[in-house]
Amino acid sequence: MVSQEGYQGYIWKWTNYFGGWQQRWFVLKGGTLTYYKDANTTDTGCRGSFKLEACNIVVHPIDPLRFDLTTSAQRIYLKTNTKPCRQRWIIQLGTTKANISEEMPDVATVTLSSFNEHKTELKTVRLLLSEQIDEIYNICNEENINRDKLKQSQAMVNELCEEFLKTLDSCTSNMVGDDRDCSTPLVKRSASHSFSDNGQLLSLGSYVPPSRQHSGNSNTDSENLLPGVLDRSCSPVESPTRNSGEFHAAGVKRVEKLPSTYFLSIADRFEDLYLKAEAIPTVAFLDACLAIPKLLIAVGGKALITLSLDISNNISKIQIKQKLHPSKSDTLQSMIHLEIGTQTTHAKHSATTALLWLHRELAFVKEFLLGIAEAQGVSDMSAKFMECYDRTLRAHHNVMSRSVYTVAAKAIPYREDMLRSLGHDGLAHTDTAVLTDLQTYGHAVGTVVKYIETFYINNKLLL
Repeated sequence: MVSQEGYQGYIWKWTNYFGGWQQRWFVLKGGTLTYYKDANTTDTGCRGSFKLEACNIVVHPIDPLRFDLTTSAQRIYLKTNTKPCRQRWIIQLGTTKANISEEMPDVATVTLSSFNEHKTELKTVRLLLSEQIDEIYNICNEENINRDKLKQSQAMVNELCEEFLKTLDSCTSNMVGDDRDCSTPLVKRSASHSFSDNGQLLSLGSYVPPSRQHSGNSNTDSENLLPGVLDRSCSPVESPTRNSGEFHAAGVKRVEKLPSTYFLSIADRFEDLYLKAEAIPTVAFLDACLAIPKLLIAVGGKALITLSLDISNNISKIQIKQKLHPSKSDTLQSMIHLEIGTQTTHAKHSATTALLWLHRELAFVKEFLLGIAEAQGVSDMSAKFMECYDRTLRAHHNVMSRSVYTVAAKAIPYREDMLRSLGHDGLAHTDTAVLTDLQTYGHAVGTVVKYIETFYINNKLLL
């Protein structure tokens, strides 16, 4: 119940083995959860209070009426009379806790703390949603369907979906900013680099794929500078201007700057990676990966927030491992070999496992970006989204994760809207520049994915 005094109502609280469960009057107000003996004793002093910012909300894995609050010093066991009541309390507590972090005075602390709290809230809502899906499944399998129970579960699912979307909005705001249009450039493009025949570093402009070259009045033979077509199988293409054994992830060089697209606003791109002896430089790879979550949000909005969070999480795990042994982790391969040597490839939060999942997620990104570029004449991309998911991530996900992606597919924007979000400087969504840069980026991601996949197979690591 919501009133001027805050969110309040009766909850059962475990006292001790002598007193057992006792009903107490709880009031949530201003980030503090306070409880009293009953609703009539709020003026005589509380029995206890908890600051939500110091608490974790734990959904009981078995009892559908139970949830707990944990602090560094204690655990408070709580129980409601009904499932809807428990759900409303958990959502209210989680939302309040997440909002507290947004009111912190330190802006830098606000972004990280608020994002983490909303992420935790998102996981809690997903767990509750999973419970209700199981509940509906069980009701529908009963010989005599209880329509009242089914109606109640339906209402709870609707409520959870609304909360899920609100939390996604909050997560998106933390990642790209409340006032920023996801389609605008996020960073200023710095000069990329290549090498001349004698190995000297050259500063180049933005990469221009073959189909976007201007003929102009240049006397330079463009065929001597660029291969004709990107390899669709994503196998590495040797760069004609690199030293032997070094490859450019895109298989091509940048020669001049043309009208801007979203991809040219990314500071570190996969097509800028140089791969020597099939080794992938760790820091450069992670820098390129860091642009993926914002790209996914720009393209797919809320529908791709879950994938964005998973990618960010795996990047963080690899970054932590790289910083522990920087001299021995200059390439992804050397980092994994280090774990192979110490037999920690299957340890919790290992770089091997994080890179394996990141490889799978990048494989989906590659398939979906190329799918967008090639789906001419198709507006609804839901089916294409699921096709890409089925080819890459589905086999590695549990039932709950598959359900999340099935829901996400229904929220995928139309193709023309996605392409329009990738165009800048007045480019229309049908402009060849957007499609070409989309293909170039997708193929470059695919090249790196192929390298990682080959390395894992050669070292008999689980794929």
